[in-house]
Amino acid sequence: MTANAADFAGPACGSRYEKEMETHFRDCLLFYLDGRIRFERYCYGEAACLVFSVWAHGFDQDGKILWDKEPEFESQRSALPRILTDVQESGNALQFDGLRKRYVKTEEFAEDKMNGYGKFKVFWLKRRK
Repeated sequence: MTANAADFAGPACGSRYEKEMETHFRDCLLFYLDGRIRFERYCYGEAACLVFSVWAHGFDQDGKILWDKEPEFESQRSALPRILTDVQESGNALQFDGLRKRYVKTEEFAEDKMNGYGKFKVFWLKRRK
């Protein structure tokens, strides 16, 4: 499946997709205008916090996510989605690796300063588009 990560970013800076029906962790994929992808895993509960995150520079021609660096631990590597197998609901739900649980769009954001997408960078990305 040929895919362009920037297509899932939306008209602003980017979009957040969260894995549905997840019970132990909150797994998120963030898509940005420049085609970058960020996977974030958060824990639930009182001490809810970011467990780990990984950047990717898009998809290859077969829909495989091109992770910049594989995580060190096997439990983290196995948590990463690998291949986009289906796009549903006009791009609002994404299925990876043929698994039943999908990533569903939950938010579009205008900037993401924590990850290096401030107003100035977003302005230039929109102009290039």
